[in-house]
Parts: sequence; structure tokens; C-alpha cells
Amino acid sequence: MARHRDHKTEREPEEVVSLDPLLNYRPLGKPGPVTTLTPQLGAQLCRRIAAGDTLRDAAAAVGTTDSVVQGWRTRGAEAIERGAEDVYTAFVMEYEAAAAHFRRVLQASAMENIGNRAFNDKFVRWRLATSDPKNFTLPRTAGPTSSDGGAFELVTPEEAQKTLADRLARFLDNEAKKAMPAPAEAEE
Repeated sequence: MARHRDHKTEREPEEVVSLDPLLNYRPLGKPGPVTTLTPQLGAQLCRRIAAGDTLRDAAAAVGTTDSVVQGWRTRGAEAIERGAEDVYTAFVMEYEAAAAHFRRVLQASAMENIGNRAFNDKFVRWRLATSDPKNFTLPRTAGPTSSDGGAFELVTPEEAQKTLADRLARFLDNEAKKAMPAPAEAEE
């Protein structure tokens, strides 16, 4: 809260919130991202996903990148399809369970507050949509048409040619009228 330099208070008011971004920050001290999946690393990452971190934030917190984690997930999904069991398949299963856990928490909070007018569910809906777009977003329409206020109207080539010919004829008529000299006024 901003105050004049001569303002002296005995204590800070209770409504002041302290936001110190460096409070729990610990530098990783690593030269690059971790690229080898270990059970411990997978468990740390999945715990952060279950707590609500995005994939990018969770990956950065454990010392890797989201693209590396996506590679692990792809490798694990392919191994599951082959029927194999390894650290990657275990990671995929744990990751999906962690993400489902967080979505359940969001859904439960929405259901608990369904009658609460003060509860703003926009964040919950947005977070569900970003965490699982296949199940929590509306499908996109095929494209704009004249009925839904789109900028373009779909027409056949014949209709377009006819409309163009009509407009050209009107334009040429207007230009011809402009080019003709104005009729002389009769002198009285």
C-alpha cells in the first residue's frame, strides 16, 4: 500500500496481502533439462499435476521441459499399445490419474458451489477446458455462414457470376450518367 514518506503507522492494516514471488523459489542449478525418466522424477511431476500445475509449470519445477514430458507420454502410450510394461507406461498411467484427480477436485468445487451466487466458476470452466479440451469444450462449427453473422456468405459460382454481372451493369450505368453533360436550364 503506498503511503506518504512522513506517514507513520503503528501496524499495517489486516487487508494488506503480501505477494513475494521469491518466497519459495529455489534455483535448480542444472545446466539443461532432465531427459531421462526415473520413477522418482515421474512421481514428483505427477504430484505437481495432481496439485493443479500446468504441464509446462510442473515440468519446469522438476527440471525438465514440457516437450520432453510429452515425449515420455508418447513413448509410454506406444508401449501400452504394444502391451509392454516399463517406466514410461507406469508414468502415463500415473500422469493420467493425477490429471483426473485435479479435474475431479475442480468438478467437486463447482458442484459444491452450484447454488452460491458469489462463486465465480469461470476459472473452473477455463481450467477444465485447458486440462481436457476433448471433454470440456464445445465443438467448433464448420465455419461462418450468412445466418450466423459471419463475414462471408457461401454461394455457388453461378450465383457469384450473376451478382458480379448485375453490380457491373449498375456501376457502368452510374458512370455513364455521370459522364453525360447536365441538361441546360431553359432561359426565361
